[in-house]
Amino acid sequence: MSVSSRGSGLSVPRRLADAVIGFTLLTTLSPAQAVDTLVVNARIYTMDAALPQAEAMAVDNGRILAVGDSLTLRTLSTPQTTVIDAQGRVILPGFNDSHMHPQPAFEELGPYGMLDLTPEGGVESHEALRRKIRRKAALVEPGKLIWGMGYNDNLVGGHPSASDLDQLTIQHPLVLIHSSGHRLAVNSAALAAAGIDAQTRAPIGGKIVRDAQGKATGIILETAKDLFKPLLTARPVPDEAALLEAYRRELQAFVDQGITSITDAAAEPERLAIYRRLLLEGFPLRIHTLVLAEHLDWLEQNIGRNEWQVPGLTLAGVKIFHGNSLSGKTAWLYQSYAHDPTYFGIPPKRNQAELDALIARVHDAGLQAAVHSNGDREIDMTLNAIEKAQAANPRPDPRHRIEHASVVNRQILARVHQLGVVLAPHSYVYNHGEKMVDYGTGRWDWMHPNRTALDMGIAVGGNSDYPISPAKPLQRVQSMVTRRARSDGQVYGAAQRVSPEQAVYIWTHGSAEIQHSETDLGSLQAGKLADWIMLSGDPFLVGHRQPAELQSIEVLMTVIGGEVVYRRERP
Repeated sequence: MSVSSRGSGLSVPRRLADAVIGFTLLTTLSPAQAVDTLVVNARIYTMDAALPQAEAMAVDNGRILAVGDSLTLRTLSTPQTTVIDAQGRVILPGFNDSHMHPQPAFEELGPYGMLDLTPEGGVESHEALRRKIRRKAALVEPGKLIWGMGYNDNLVGGHPSASDLDQLTIQHPLVLIHSSGHRLAVNSAALAAAGIDAQTRAPIGGKIVRDAQGKATGIILETAKDLFKPLLTARPVPDEAALLEAYRRELQAFVDQGITSITDAAAEPERLAIYRRLLLEGFPLRIHTLVLAEHLDWLEQNIGRNEWQVPGLTLAGVKIFHGNSLSGKTAWLYQSYAHDPTYFGIPPKRNQAELDALIARVHDAGLQAAVHSNGDREIDMTLNAIEKAQAANPRPDPRHRIEHASVVNRQILARVHQLGVVLAPHSYVYNHGEKMVDYGTGRWDWMHPNRTALDMGIAVGGNSDYPISPAKPLQRVQSMVTRRARSDGQVYGAAQRVSPEQAVYIWTHGSAEIQHSETDLGSLQAGKLADWIMLSGDPFLVGHRQPAELQSIEVLMTVIGGEVVYRRERP
């Protein structure tokens, strides 16, 4: 790969083997018109049905001016044009992670920083978990909180109980957040600090797991996590400079993976202020936000204010938690879980009337409702509320979202299609497929319904739900193509496998659709924003021949608004 000025005399060979299906060119262009950047000698997969493949692209002022063949577009070059010779490599629209939760671990910020308990953080066994906690306990003053996030119960030998964790430290309250984010494992000191005893009742929508004698085991589910909020919020936090730098590193890591747009699916005013500052400083990322329903008053007061009209930042949706967790095995179902005929999950904290009122308020405000619902019983309640809101106040294409929609059936998807609802299903079978076992083999072909939704004409967006699974789009694409879990090699729900082309489409154009941003993003077409990536390999060829190698493809370049924001030179 080479990047140079057109004036350097760079020779740009035309690869006839990379024949294109045609080209588009804005008729207002002339050979004398300068362009900022010209990409040539590429294999461009545009995600545009009218022009699926091309070999060259012209960019000016942050937008794509033309897509076509190298010979034609070279006429637009001037001595001031930067020419990027792709040397036959693949170019795609930038990946768009349509549902994630940016939250730097802060582990490096001192003894009170949050522990990274994910496999990527080195915790892939019971012993690795114990070592990490013991090391932290040796650094932290007795009585102070130790907390961590992302442990995978299938890798560390299950959910550790209070008695298990007491063996690691009894001098510190210890709170471990599960990889789902929907359950905690805590020690006795944390139970005491939260005031939980035999008489403590869990809030609606939550559960304190107890043994046969009624003693809390240290396993805390769903809204019962709120009992630990005072303990967690009282912890030391990084100063402003450290916080901003941690978010810069976090967001840059996404860019390095070829992500050019994200959706923060649980935004709060404090984090929005961080995004605003970073974007005003020029940080290169597009950030779409779904503001937590608890801050709806704030959103309605601020969404039109000038201070929030920041390029790259979109405040347009409201995140509503209605229902529970698929990987945490708390999703509310019509039929029991396979491992326990008496267990149907945990009911949501809102009843139908309360959910109806909240979604109607969001709908009437002209906002997009994005409702977290995993179980079929939760999803039906969500669809009921959306249907009532639209019937009472018809809006053209409100495009309300269901986040995850993990356990469905054909009737549910038919309602989704009829109501114009869009979906953000999980793509984490590679990381968490084994957690589907307890849902029963009969459900697997109707879980994470990417394929069926596509076949029915429902818009679906690609997402990592980071940190629930890594924000690595090509690993997520591999997971969608194979549906094969890393832990046991099992394929979970072969009927929902998609082709490599469909998976990439979901992670580009599909994500733009569910964000209402497809006029600017999602495909490489004249007039759209110049957000694109260059890869070391062809995901379509690899995906068909060796799909387990998709995640090995590397991102060589990330471009946002026509500016190169990440580049990895290759020999």
